Amino acid sequence: MSDIKIDLDRGICCGSGMCASLAPTAFGVEASGLAAVLPGAPTTDLDTLVKAAKSCPTLCITLHHRGEEIELF
Repeated sequence: MSDIKIDLDRGICCGSGMCASLAPTAFGVEASGLAAVLPGAPTTDLDTLVKAAKSCPTLCITLHHRGEEIELF
């Protein structure tokens, strides 16, 4: 089991695709144009996940490591 939990608030996602570009094993863009967390996301390198989350224009991605929220900024 992974120590990483990824939340993506689709209610504020703008569909820029930055997350999927920077972390293609963790995020995808669905036909609706919104981002989605992929099944392999928790096994993606933490630094890559942080870069992807920071790149989001609406900051809709929240990361938790070992139960603690990771401060992105």
